[in-house]
Amino acid sequence: MRYLAWLLLVANLGVLVWLINQPVQQPPAYRPIPVPPGVEPLLLLSERSSKTESAESQPPAQQNPEPENQGVADDRPLVNGRQAAEIEPEIRLICQTVGPLMVEADARAIAAQLSGRGYAPHTRTGEVREASGYWVYMPAMQAREARRIVAELDANGMKDYFIGKQNYISLGIFSLKDKAQARLEQVRALGFEAILDKRYRTRKVYWLDIEKRAKPLPGSDLWVQIQAQHADIRAQRVSCD
Repeated sequence: MRYLAWLLLVANLGVLVWLINQPVQQPPAYRPIPVPPGVEPLLLLSERSSKTESAESQPPAQQNPEPENQGVADDRPLVNGRQAAEIEPEIRLICQTVGPLMVEADARAIAAQLSGRGYAPHTRTGEVREASGYWVYMPAMQAREARRIVAELDANGMKDYFIGKQNYISLGIFSLKDKAQARLEQVRALGFEAILDKRYRTRKVYWLDIEKRAKPLPGSDLWVQIQAQHADIRAQRVSCD
């Protein structure tokens, strides 16, 4: 047993010597995992304290003094390299039309007046609807019904009627509304339902177009002269396109 104990002791000493003579292994270097874009890295409280102390220990950066003003700066906007005040204001051109004129001779006379002042008008024709009186009538109906109605009108002494297309019955055309209203009431008194409407007609008219002038015609002495002779016409701005 004594020899066995000595053998174990010698073996342990040999293992100890072998371990002492082995080279020291360094731990692997720490490589931080990259942080995805937009995510702030996590700092320990101790790291934040050390960074704050390091920043406070550094002297403040010297700021560059502002340069002295070399005269007063011009803050006016630049337009094509020039100050806005140096550019002359642009003249705004307008287009106008004068009318409507019912008579061609009147259109020619006013055009001559405008041309004499340098307006150079262009004559243009158009159409307008104007009231031409009042009409009393019965709407379209069957021919048999129309014949029955006109027979009753004849029996009551009402002779001024006219049967038109689709058997409508015209009971008169009047220039004044009160006369048309009297006829309407006369027909209704006989038990017939009639209608009173305005009449219109289409007339040819003349316009004088004035292109691209710096000033509008209304307000000028020329326009006062024209309106003194033709009070019903007007001058208005139109698009130049």
